[in-house]
Amino acid sequence: MPVAIVIAGALIAGAVLWSNHAAPSQPVATTNAGQPQAQAADVSKVKTAGEPFIGNQNAPTTIAYWYDYQCPFCKQNEETAMPQIVKDYVDTGKVRIVFKDFQFLGPDSQALGQFSRAVWAAVPDKFYQWHKAVYDNAGTENTGWATHSKIMSITTSVLGATVANQVNQLVTANGATYQKEMDADKVEGSAFGVTGTPGFVIGKQLVEGAQPYAAIKQVIDLTLAGK
Repeated sequence: MPVAIVIAGALIAGAVLWSNHAAPSQPVATTNAGQPQAQAADVSKVKTAGEPFIGNQNAPTTIAYWYDYQCPFCKQNEETAMPQIVKDYVDTGKVRIVFKDFQFLGPDSQALGQFSRAVWAAVPDKFYQWHKAVYDNAGTENTGWATHSKIMSITTSVLGATVANQVNQLVTANGATYQKEMDADKVEGSAFGVTGTPGFVIGKQLVEGAQPYAAIKQVIDLTLAGK
C-alpha cells in the first residue's frame, strides 16, 4: 500500500511518494472496500471529544491515530516508533495522541475495540498501559486468538480482577454503543483518506503505514513549527 501524505492541505496519493515531509511507503494493513474521495486532512476537524487519549489535553499538537488491534503493522508501530514519540513528545507536553478505532480485521478486532472503550470509561489513566499490553500479547491476524478469556486475562493482568470485572460489565451493558462509536471512527478516518492501519493525521498531514520514528518526528516538528 503506498503512503498517502497531505502536504499544505492537499491530498497526494498514488505510487510511492517521497517528500521532505515523510518517508517512502511503509507497511500498512488495508481494507478491500473502495473509499470515497477524501477531504483534506486537518486534525482540528477530527472528533476528539470522548475519545481515548494520552498526553496534555492542551498540548500544542494533536496526533489522531487510527489503528486495529489485529494489525501486525500497528504492532510494529507500537514496538518501534510509538515509545519514542511518547518519550520525546507526549511526556514533555508537546503532543497529545488521540486513539481512533479502525477495527476492520475481524471479530477479534471488534471485541478488543469494545474492551478498549470500556477500559477508557473505567480507568482512563490505565488506558495506554492496557492498549500496549494487548499488542504485547497479540496473536496472529485472523486466528481467533482474542477469546473472551484471553482478553480478560490481559485486562486482569493490567488492571486487577476487580476493575477487569467492572470493564467486562461495561462491555456487556454498552457493547452496542461502543460498536457504533468504533464504526463512526472508521468512517471518519476514511473521510480523511485513511485506507488502512496504522493511519495518522498530524496537523494537516496524513501519514499511513508503520513509519520509522524519524519520519514521524519530521512531521511532528514541522507541525509544531507551524509549517
